Formats: sequence, structure tokens, C-alpha cells
Amino acid sequence: MLQRSQTLFLLGAFVLSIVLLTGPLARFTLDGSEFVLKHSGLFTAEGEKEAVAAWPLTLYFALVAVLAFLNIFFYMNRMRQMRISIFLILLHAGMVAMMFYYVAMAKNQLEGAILVHQWRFIIPPICMILLYLAFRRIRRDELLVKAYDRIR
Repeated sequence: MLQRSQTLFLLGAFVLSIVLLTGPLARFTLDGSEFVLKHSGLFTAEGEKEAVAAWPLTLYFALVAVLAFLNIFFYMNRMRQMRISIFLILLHAGMVAMMFYYVAMAKNQLEGAILVHQWRFIIPPICMILLYLAFRRIRRDELLVKAYDRIR
């Protein structure tokens, strides 16, 4: 299982999905005070929670991470693994849209704030690339197995 290169791609997508749960997505500066948008909501620099609740982001990030982890262990069923990889690519595309939505919602809440996106915004596109590479390797394995079956 771990010797397969697609497993390393899937593991990389899982680790990067977990990293999304660790820190801020965006920082806002308004009149000298700093606000931080995390996956669980908007917080002040002191850690006090503001009015923007982003708990759907937490559920979305956790769902994607769990699916990416489980996909590693579906190596016996390559067709299912390919389907879940494509589904995860679509989920990551939706994740980007959802992240931008919550940043826009927080920016509307803090009118006139200066917005700075954090580096975590590039994680979903990187995960999409890793999942696509895993999909191609899984498909290559499936075609190889079918070719061996034809030879017998």
C-alpha cells in the first residue's frame, strides 16, 4: 500500500487538508485592531470571538480530510478510489469558493478593514493537483491489471 506512488499523493493531500484546520485563513486590520478569520470563525487578536461564525468551514475541512485519509485504504478497490479522488477534487473546488465566501462575509462585517489573505488559500489548489496525480496513477494501475487479465 505505502509503496504505491498514488498513496503518497493521497497522503500529501490528507496532510495539507489537516493543515487547513490549524491556523488563520485571513487577517483583517481595522483602526489599529487586528482580526483573524479561522476555520471556526472571526476572532480578535486577543482571541475573543466576533459575530461571524464559520463552523460550516470546520465541517467541510474535516470531511475533506477524513475522505482523503479513507481513500488511502481503498487500494483494493481502485475504481472506488478513482471516484473518491474525483469527488475530492470537486470538494476542493467548492472549498475554495466557500473560503472566499467567508472572507467576503467577514470583510462586509468589518467595513473598511484591510484584508490580507494567508498562505492557506493555496492549499486547496495544491491538493487538487495531488489528487489529480493520484487519480492518474490509480487509473494506470487499473489499466495495467486489465491488460494482465487480457493476456491470461
